[in-house]
Amino acid sequence: MADILLDEQGTPTAPASSTGVLYLDSTSKELVDYDGTGKIKTVRTLNNANTGDISPTGGTPLYLSGSAITVPPGLVRAGTCFTWWFAMSKTGAGTAAPVWTVRVGTAGTTADTTRLTFTGVAQTAVIDNGCAMIQVVIRSTGASGVAEGFYRLDHILAATGLANIQTDVKQATSAGYDTTVANSIYGIVLDSGTSNVWTVQHVTAQAVGI
Repeated sequence: MADILLDEQGTPTAPASSTGVLYLDSTSKELVDYDGTGKIKTVRTLNNANTGDISPTGGTPLYLSGSAITVPPGLVRAGTCFTWWFAMSKTGAGTAAPVWTVRVGTAGTTADTTRLTFTGVAQTAVIDNGCAMIQVVIRSTGASGVAEGFYRLDHILAATGLANIQTDVKQATSAGYDTTVANSIYGIVLDSGTSNVWTVQHVTAQAVGI
């Protein structure tokens, strides 16, 4: 069987138009395609998931385990897409609206900066089960990059429990922020709402287009 041996290296000089360079990146240790349009990309999917139930404390923001996606250096680009899926239940306690925030930073904790906020609708004091999705697309990159996203909640009950409507949809666009910070972590923080008692049973996270 033939082998191809590549030495590790840093980002090379930008290739000319209509050409491209394949190299083994010395930081990410991955095979990288640097094309003639200036895009640097690796063909792969980043993913994460929780390994156990999560019990948020109502009124206290909690970084959801399994939601963190660490992006290797230089790989966030216009068109990169992050998607998170959640399944959860609530008890008969609490009526406050939940708040979901997309955090970006290098800590992977609530200390990271909020870039997008999705505030749900009021809940009711009824037991319920539901699911939610948050998707974020990077519109532009650089020192003042922009992300746009949406949130959707669906639940079993028509107008009680996790929301006083059947389906809730919110959209948001970030202010400019530096998308070039190495090893940035994108993740979700949930405040399930004052006095609400939730259990988040399922968290999956995926990033594509990087």
